[in-house]
Amino acid sequence: MPNRWVDNSAYFGPDRRRKPSKRWNDRRRLDEAGDPPPLAALLRRLRVRVAGRSADDRRHALEMLKAAIAESARLNWRQCHAALLDADEIVRTGSKSLSAADDLIVQALEHAAFGR
Repeated sequence: MPNRWVDNSAYFGPDRRRKPSKRWNDRRRLDEAGDPPPLAALLRRLRVRVAGRSADDRRHALEMLKAAIAESARLNWRQCHAALLDADEIVRTGSKSLSAADDLIVQALEHAAFGR
């Protein structure tokens, strides 16, 4: 997993560029990549996005969920990972209310606090 992360209005997640150097076809003028956020901080921001009403908030929440799932898998925190997978399914399918997804994110926060 890359050590650099991009966080802007268009994309949130690992830096997908191959090298940190400037390439001919790279359209980015600024290097917006930074250090990855701690998982707990990422989950707190995710709760705000899941509570949003717009389609853009939902799209951004799905990207953040994908990043949080990858980070919890990298850290090998199985219970946190399982709660985030369930939250991802709820947000994607809309099978339950978003408050159920928020409850699962809170559970993931508790698991992340204890490293499990």
